[in-house]
Amino acid sequence: MILVYFLCAFVIIGLIYRETEQKKIFNLAFVFLVAQTLFLIYTVFNKNSTETGIFTYDSLGILFFGTLVLISFAVFYHSKKYLDNEDAKQIKLYNMAFVSLCTSISGAYFSNNVTATWVLIEATTLGSALLIYHRRTERALEAAWKYVFVCSIGILIAYLGILFLSIVLKNQHGNMSFDSLAEAVPAANPMYLKLAFVLVLTGYSCKMEYFPLYPIGIDANHVTPTPMSAFFSTAMVNLGFVSIFRIYRLLLDSPVFFWAQNVMLVAGFISLLVAAVYIAQVEHCKRLFAYSTVENMGIALLILSTGKTGMAYAVFHVLMHSLVKSAAFLQLSVIGKIYGGYKLENLGGYWQISPKGSLVLILCLLGLTAIPPSALFISEMYVFAALSKNIAVLILLISVICIILYFLCSKLLKIVYGEKPESPVSFKDDKTALRIQFVLLAIFFFFGMYQPQWLMNLIEF
Repeated sequence: MILVYFLCAFVIIGLIYRETEQKKIFNLAFVFLVAQTLFLIYTVFNKNSTETGIFTYDSLGILFFGTLVLISFAVFYHSKKYLDNEDAKQIKLYNMAFVSLCTSISGAYFSNNVTATWVLIEATTLGSALLIYHRRTERALEAAWKYVFVCSIGILIAYLGILFLSIVLKNQHGNMSFDSLAEAVPAANPMYLKLAFVLVLTGYSCKMEYFPLYPIGIDANHVTPTPMSAFFSTAMVNLGFVSIFRIYRLLLDSPVFFWAQNVMLVAGFISLLVAAVYIAQVEHCKRLFAYSTVENMGIALLILSTGKTGMAYAVFHVLMHSLVKSAAFLQLSVIGKIYGGYKLENLGGYWQISPKGSLVLILCLLGLTAIPPSALFISEMYVFAALSKNIAVLILLISVICIILYFLCSKLLKIVYGEKPESPVSFKDDKTALRIQFVLLAIFFFFGMYQPQWLMNLIEF
């Protein structure tokens, strides 16, 4: 079935390429989203089955693919509604890249082969570059080239890590599947495992947006059309997380697992420190939310560093972050339309312009700051409890997060309650867009108050 899904995407991309009318282009993209939804239903009813020997519909893949499908519909509507001044060629390339990106990410979510995962991650770079360059500005061109260059280096570094993993299987009759690696890892040379893990962790940071290759994600979000920034900060970030999570889980029964936990701890703390420093200085709303992503991915690494118990909490944290961050960026696409830009100095008085939009922004702020009933409260309280054995580490963690939350609150509340600019454009709320954002937030806060058993069964490994 996954080959049918890939073929469907390929055919739709071809049809979009041949089309010249904007309406028909968007209609074709919508057909793909419907096909993607049908494929999601298929994976749910065929859980844990394997196709082509490369793709397995496990619970981890289904969870993140389901999140991708939900966010894809939201991004599609906002893209159709809030992209303006584009010609048919730009709309065509935008939707072709969007379909390509969804397909590559979906395949990587279900890949049970470390090499196939690497290939699919590399495929996302080209689609992402097209979306980054969508506005055709000089800054967009610079960001697109930087994204391709840095991501290519990151993917190359990850490939070196995969080569070290292949050495683990050198004397065995296994392939590069995660199952074969899991059998070989316990008896593997610890040095090869350490090198492989560090290289993969470093390389895939360009996708998951944590230290050291996080800057490329910040720049990409700055120039990418805002609806697509919602996709980059969720589905793309989740791709990096799933890829690293699968490698990290391989080390559970290895002699280097404790060492890998410490590496995760260090990378997570550095990411939080970076986010704290730059959130204090940033004066652009899209970059503000992008650094919030760096913060939350740093927290996800800290949760993973606590061991096997923390894995379920890390998955929960990243999934919930996807819901609230997508709602935030989608609302930001409306704000940018009203004010004509995203510089914080030019934003203010949003409550007077759009009370419902302001409510979305306030709810996103409550969610990102992990104030109950925020779903992020659950995972952040876990990491506080898990790291409480070391008082110095706990105090440092709380201090850094407090700095981040202070500047996040002060800057976002200025948009809502600050002084209104002299001449924002006239605006009427788009009820459908607001409903989409409220649905995402409703799901987010619902899971913060209640975690149904089916969700826990999928998350617990």
